Amino acid sequence: MMIGIFAAGIALFAQATPPPGITVDKEKKTVFVKCRIAPRKLPSLPDVYPIEVIATFPTPKGQKAHETVVIYDVTPSEVHKALESLGLKPGKPGRGEETCSGPELEIFLELPPVGKAPAREVRIESTLLEKRTGKALPPIKWYFTGSVLRDKVYASDLTGTLISLYPVTDEVVAQSGLSMKEEGMLKLETAKNILPPENSPVTLVIRVASGPPAPPPSLPFDPDRQILKISRHLGPGELPAPVVSVAGAPPAPVSGDPFEHRHEVRTGKSLPDSIRPVDLPPSK
Repeated sequence: MMIGIFAAGIALFAQATPPPGITVDKEKKTVFVKCRIAPRKLPSLPDVYPIEVIATFPTPKGQKAHETVVIYDVTPSEVHKALESLGLKPGKPGRGEETCSGPELEIFLELPPVGKAPAREVRIESTLLEKRTGKALPPIKWYFTGSVLRDKVYASDLTGTLISLYPVTDEVVAQSGLSMKEEGMLKLETAKNILPPENSPVTLVIRVASGPPAPPPSLPFDPDRQILKISRHLGPGELPAPVVSVAGAPPAPVSGDPFEHRHEVRTGKSLPDSIRPVDLPPSK
């Protein structure tokens, strides 16, 4: 089935004034979206599930509301319009083994004062911790992909997924360069010491990338750090080399279909399962 993506020049995206909840700063090449910190435990589900998307509609409209950092109420296609107003043209979202493409972005959160910390802007990666190691996700690449169409409708408007970490869906406005290989290894949780309480108002900041993400400091080989370094500078077409387990056995396959649109609830995906063996790249 042919993938349809809204492109520049379509009349739908000619609107100059963004709706309430979205602000565009053309001088700073930035789009601001009003959001709230998402709950990490939904009453309808038995477990807390690892983070796989950055922003989506709240439950029950949001299909991935159980695995997101923030929730919001604007329409994803309006965010798409706002990004196009900065002169950007969408690329192509990835799904499964497909890679995404598009103009590079940087994602931040504007936070209110938290504890002794003042109001500030932080990279979204710093709000995500690898559950097993407790270490923050290093800076990664993000792309303005645009969404596929479903029955001639901008599909992200139906599912609510605005930004995804992994190519588990192509119904998005933006995606990171991470692949399904990282989805099987990284079990991410939000950094409670950085983020304000659930439902606190925050602002999602989507900015045209000013350059490549700064690499983490060079350190001696450390298996825990190496898990997270896999994603450093990862972009479309830059899949990591095959990995083997510490014992030399091939990596265990990820169970289940990772692309259920409504309830991505799969055996082995709850956070207590994150203590399972993690495949590491061979040491040099």
